[in-house]
Amino acid sequence: MTENTPLIALLKSQIRATGPLTVPEFMTLALQHPEHGYYRKQEAIGASADFVTAPEISQVFGELIGLWLVQRWLDLGQPGRFMLVELGPGKGTLMADALRAASALPGFLPAMQLVLVETNQTLRRLQAEKLAAYAPTWMDSLGELEPDSPVLVIGNEFLDVLPTAQFAVAKGAWFERLVSLNDEGDLAFVLGQPKTPVLPLLPEREDGLFFEVMPSLPGFLKDLSSVLKAHSGAALFVDYAHEKAGTAWSLQAVQNHEKVEPLEAVGEADLTTLVDFEAATTFAQEVGLTAPATVTQRDFLLVLGAWQRFEMLAESSPDDAPALLQSLQRLVGKTQMGNRFKAWTCHYPPTLPAPAGFPTGPGEVSNGG
Repeated sequence: MTENTPLIALLKSQIRATGPLTVPEFMTLALQHPEHGYYRKQEAIGASADFVTAPEISQVFGELIGLWLVQRWLDLGQPGRFMLVELGPGKGTLMADALRAASALPGFLPAMQLVLVETNQTLRRLQAEKLAAYAPTWMDSLGELEPDSPVLVIGNEFLDVLPTAQFAVAKGAWFERLVSLNDEGDLAFVLGQPKTPVLPLLPEREDGLFFEVMPSLPGFLKDLSSVLKAHSGAALFVDYAHEKAGTAWSLQAVQNHEKVEPLEAVGEADLTTLVDFEAATTFAQEVGLTAPATVTQRDFLLVLGAWQRFEMLAESSPDDAPALLQSLQRLVGKTQMGNRFKAWTCHYPPTLPAPAGFPTGPGEVSNGG
């Protein structure tokens, strides 16, 4: 029996009236319903909330992102005016750490116009407090942005909440995973005829194949392309990602730092899926962006100097060294976040130098000069 949240009652009524929901429809309502959606009302991030992200684990994460942004600004020719956009800024911790590190280079902060893409009013208030010194402005979506200068975009654990359609092959045919009602009248997953119009994006049918597609990802990357092509720019995303797409469904729900069933506590638990960065690369290239090979969070942070930064912090505060080391291990440990999270970037024009922390060629990785 599922927990009777207000949103579950609404979903049941909708399913009775119009039939099963696709997983993207379910995720959209669960996360973004104007009154009961999880991201509309929750302060979800932090030790006392539902989950902890990398910036909350260690300041080193945000600081290294800041240095990456500085290098990209230098690659763009140190424009006297540029827009820095964060998608899903959380409590503002990543950006605060990033800009503190970036302030070491004269000219970066005075040239910056900070834009935060956030729909949660509670988080907007927290961001306003933490980032007041940088005079941020807010938008509800990237598509609202009208650049008048080069743009740098970052998103940490942003793409994994894009609604994801789920499919499986049985007896040589595609079926879509849907949300319906069981005999007891509770929410339940079922397989049905495909409803989400993404069949051209699916691979060859093979019995036993599971597959996921983010229907909104091509449109999102088209919007991103328009933003970056307007006056040049680059984007960086770090997210929980597929090792190999097509092996399992990845929809999961988290509440109070514990995994729960996705159809329970709807509207009161976070929903995510693994990101298919190979698909993101394909879509990005189709809209004219350059996207180097994806790297693990471990390799990305270590190439940018995570260990050296830890040593500096430990030397200045020896009593905190064990806790600092534990935090660093969470970020880069192979069995922790290090290999499960991936870093992905794209840029325009293609003539920009290779981005720091990403391959420049076979066996080579750029450290940003």
